[in-house]
Amino acid sequence: MSKTSQTKISQSDGKEVWIPCGTCNRETCHSVLTNVHQSDRWDDVDIQVWDDFMTVQCQGCKTISYFHKSRCTEDEVWNPETEQPELVPTKKFYPSRIAGRAELDDIHLLPYGLARVYKETHAAICNKLTILAGVGMRAIVEAICTEKAAKGKDLKEKIDDLVKLGLITKDGATILHSVRLMGNKAAHEAKANTETELGIALDVVEHLLLGVYILPDRATKLAKANP
Repeated sequence: MSKTSQTKISQSDGKEVWIPCGTCNRETCHSVLTNVHQSDRWDDVDIQVWDDFMTVQCQGCKTISYFHKSRCTEDEVWNPETEQPELVPTKKFYPSRIAGRAELDDIHLLPYGLARVYKETHAAICNKLTILAGVGMRAIVEAICTEKAAKGKDLKEKIDDLVKLGLITKDGATILHSVRLMGNKAAHEAKANTETELGIALDVVEHLLLGVYILPDRATKLAKANP
């Protein structure tokens, strides 16, 4: 296969991009500090790829990060408004993040193993690893059941036992069963959920982590500070 490549390195020229900021926790304007533009062409199959490797700085918090934008002639969709095909860019960030989806505060209050599962699941969502994220949701729920010594022969019964332990309500258990089933399908059927579904599931497990671990610890500290 015949391949032709070109690379161009440029410094800041006033270019700006709107991308998620991991510190501001929302999409913000970023200045492009440096950019390495690479284009590759395979003449035998008439395929072209354009890559931009950018060092960027948020114009709000001034955090510096990395942004990779890639386009390929094989990734086209039809735009009904312009009636023209358009390239669909692939975007990657380092550190990985999604606008509006920061990690929980006070993660250090979680048991070590549980905190690790949560952080890896959050990272899977940010990196669009949807099957692994679904498995991670189930793993978080199971880790809570194990840490709280919930009884039962399977995860379904252990979730129900969390209600008896007074850690969640019956309605909460119903929601956790949905998360459990999501994780089962991801693990056993390789079923990928949508980003919206995963976002809702993460809201649920974060609410559980807050209620079981983080808020009780904060309440204890508040009571000690105000005897």
